[in-house]
Amino acid sequence: MTTSRSIATPSRWLAAAAVLLLVWLLPGMAEARRRLVVLEFTGPKAEEFQADVVKLLKKGNSVVPTKKWDAAADSLNATKVNEKNVKKVAKKLSVDGVISGRVEKRGSRYILHLQLREGRSGKTVAAPDIVERDEGLSIDGRNTIKDELLPIIDDLPAAGGDDEEEDEDEEEEEEPRAKAKTKAKGKGKVADKGKTSGFGRGKVRGGDDEEDEEEEEDEEEEEEPRAKAKTKAKGKGKVADKGADKGKGKAKAKAKAFEDEEDEEDEDAGEDEDDEDDDRVAARDDDDGGDEEDDEDVGGDGDEDIAIGGKVGLTNPRRRAMDIAVGLSFTGRKLSFTTNLDMNRPQGYDGGPVPGVRIAADIYPLAFNAKNKGFKRNLGISLVVDRVLSISSNLEKMGTTYELPTTEHHLAGGIVYRQPVGKALQVEGSIRYNKRRFYIDRNNPNLVPGDIDIPNTNYTYIDPGVAIRYVLGPKMVLGGGARFLLITDTGEMQSPMQYGGATVTGLDAEVGVDYEVAPKILVRVAGRLTTIGYAFAGNGELTNNRDGNPATTDVSGARDTYFGGFASGVYLF
Repeated sequence: MTTSRSIATPSRWLAAAAVLLLVWLLPGMAEARRRLVVLEFTGPKAEEFQADVVKLLKKGNSVVPTKKWDAAADSLNATKVNEKNVKKVAKKLSVDGVISGRVEKRGSRYILHLQLREGRSGKTVAAPDIVERDEGLSIDGRNTIKDELLPIIDDLPAAGGDDEEEDEDEEEEEEPRAKAKTKAKGKGKVADKGKTSGFGRGKVRGGDDEEDEEEEEDEEEEEEPRAKAKTKAKGKGKVADKGADKGKGKAKAKAKAFEDEEDEEDEDAGEDEDDEDDDRVAARDDDDGGDEEDDEDVGGDGDEDIAIGGKVGLTNPRRRAMDIAVGLSFTGRKLSFTTNLDMNRPQGYDGGPVPGVRIAADIYPLAFNAKNKGFKRNLGISLVVDRVLSISSNLEKMGTTYELPTTEHHLAGGIVYRQPVGKALQVEGSIRYNKRRFYIDRNNPNLVPGDIDIPNTNYTYIDPGVAIRYVLGPKMVLGGGARFLLITDTGEMQSPMQYGGATVTGLDAEVGVDYEVAPKILVRVAGRLTTIGYAFAGNGELTNNRDGNPATTDVSGARDTYFGGFASGVYLF
């Protein structure tokens, strides 16, 4: 707004000129109502900051639901947030500006990095940073947005587009804009207010008296849309004296620096703009947190996706359609027997962790369709192949140690269902079919079968289980779970010539962490423990005849335990 000084002897023509000047400036001074979309913020306490920003923006603008943006982006194959895709989706939805945000915590302070993109061009036009001591926007933070962001939003050019249909919950706030647009495009259909007619005031030609009376009653409410319409008709979005607004100039200067920095990085690294934008992508949600009707449209499964950096929030376990993990495993085994003997005790087994290859995949077929919001997208298939690379078992006899070839592997496959709970937790239920084998080759010419007092095992079991995944931060997810082993076969262990019938129970536990090292690529590290217990029935050759007295029980039970972990690289789809 320009300043002026008083003149001692004003004339009537100068007063008239002042009135005309005010009429010219009022449209520019009127608050511009823009169509905006707020992509989901990322980082710690992002939800609180996003809610405050959306609330502030809604006071003078129309905020388009995030799920509407997501649906349009999916239909246009433009889910990656970059200049080209923003321009494409914004044109379809007539969105004037796109806001994304990233929250960073440094000590006790939170830093909110905001980015505003112009809908018509997709380019970054503002990038203010806000430092807060608490979770959410303070008065100073809101003032920063008002000074550095809102003036730029007011100046955003209309994006245009072909999406004329609006949500029912936006009808009230869209109606004034529709009226203003109609009046702006009238091009002479609205009669000149300065001219008088038989109806006493200007009106749309062809209208009736009743419509004019409604316009008189609503004159004050329509003042703002009329001002905007006049602005569009004359100046196409120009506002008066942009250079006088200090906050606006500061934000634009920062935005330009932001763009220049991006250009330099592109030249130095030789990467295209799409990859640059990937690093700043905001994970998208199914609702914008401000519309009850939108919340109901999600499908009722409570799947409120979390802001987890990377490309489209794939680090978030509930967003993955498939992940494939390949890496090294380390497995040790300890087999011990419960016996009352001092002589001729079962040999048992005590082996440290040995390396193996592990391949695992979790596949959710219906989650490949991003538009599928039903519970079926959370139903998937789980597969595991784990085989020891090289292992041998040592047996000492009469001062000589014999090395016996050994093989060990674990295969598993079944179904899994994931259920989001709240904002950061996912619960999984699964059931798999398993084969776990540990085999020692006894074919050694220097040994007799009786020298090797360790039955080979070939377990078959079903393992119903439950697991959780909890989001610790933008790039890290903690997971853990437990399974109960319903063992149907153990191999040689329960044969009559070995330890005979037994009650067999088992438990499997695992805990680990996923960490994102690049878009779509994680490192997964986990520890695991599988233990199987035996309570022998006393009808086997080696349970009651080891001391030469078949009337007594010599071995009452056993415990077979596998321990170790794995480290894998994970690729996400």
